[in-house]
Amino acid sequence: MREQTIMNQITGIIAGFDFSVPLHHYLKNYFRQHKQLGSRDRKIISSGCFSYYRCAKLFNRCSEEERLAYSFYLTGEKNLLSEYLFNKYSLTEKLLINERLAALQKSTSVLSFDDAFPFIRHLSEGIDANAFAESLFQQPYVWIRIRHGYEKRVADELLDSEITPVVTHKNASGFLPITSLTSLSSYLEGYFEIQDFSSQETLTLLPEKIMGNWWDCCSGSGGKTLMIANRFPEVNFLLTDNRVSVLENAQIRLRKAQVMNYKIQQLDLKKTPSFNNIFDGIVADVPCSGSGTWSRSPENMWNFDESKIDDFAKLQLNIIKKVIPFLKVDGLLLYITCSAFAGENELNAQMLSSDCNLTLIQQKVFHGYSHHADTMFGCLFRKNQ
Repeated sequence: MREQTIMNQITGIIAGFDFSVPLHHYLKNYFRQHKQLGSRDRKIISSGCFSYYRCAKLFNRCSEEERLAYSFYLTGEKNLLSEYLFNKYSLTEKLLINERLAALQKSTSVLSFDDAFPFIRHLSEGIDANAFAESLFQQPYVWIRIRHGYEKRVADELLDSEITPVVTHKNASGFLPITSLTSLSSYLEGYFEIQDFSSQETLTLLPEKIMGNWWDCCSGSGGKTLMIANRFPEVNFLLTDNRVSVLENAQIRLRKAQVMNYKIQQLDLKKTPSFNNIFDGIVADVPCSGSGTWSRSPENMWNFDESKIDDFAKLQLNIIKKVIPFLKVDGLLLYITCSAFAGENELNAQMLSSDCNLTLIQQKVFHGYSHHADTMFGCLFRKNQ
């Protein structure tokens, strides 16, 4: 039976996955080694694995087949295998996730959110614990940010391609995860970037006008620089990261977006920088637990030790202490994490204020779980005399 064969593939992947690489990379390698699998089977297998890691912790007392069936049910995935399992376990369709969870609680042993997500006590103030936990069961939308001046071109191509956003907030549009966007000429030409809604919202922390020289000190592939340059094209940027590959990707993206006023430098902020630059502003999108993105990468929740929260908080504080000497007096520091944990967010903001001679202007948790997006934190500081 085809359904059983696919299920065996999924359970075999789960048994062999050791969390040493992201799940999507592991699946790509698996499919390269099993070229006999067709595209439809690959989609079902991928869906099954991600559904399992999103939900299966709730069903620790069940068999692997039951855990997969109930995980498919909670995530609302519909495919050949899920339909087979729904019929086998008499799972009737429910529209809302809380209705599906309630139905499972009546018929099987379901753990509480506290058991499935044992980090609730660490969440930042203002995060709705139940809403955040429920969001982990659903894959977020794919969000895009359109460059100024290219709105009509992108809209026309989306219309011609019969691609419709599920939702639009401000200048951001969200699409179902299965939507193919990277093959569009608008994307290839750099007219829009794929960037999560909450990530785009961090720009709202900046004042109406910024100028001068800015340092994107943990730049990754340049997403924050691209966003700021789109709004403030006169700003000059230095992008640094300790990974050559992401800096190469940043350069490709910046050129494609026609951003010219930048420099790129490989830099390890575990050491004190040796250059003499003084900046008007610094963007620090610091390394973090990534807990605000676990709905996209649910496998990371399975392998997470809560002691890492303190480790990341110390790393973040050390990075800021390394870069603050290069910020001019009255200069701005934009501190960003993709974490949902207070220790990396508002508690670290308090430490930064006291230890780094900074005045906190504003801070905000971006509740991505309300928008099918990532949950993030950002705060803006001004350097004192």
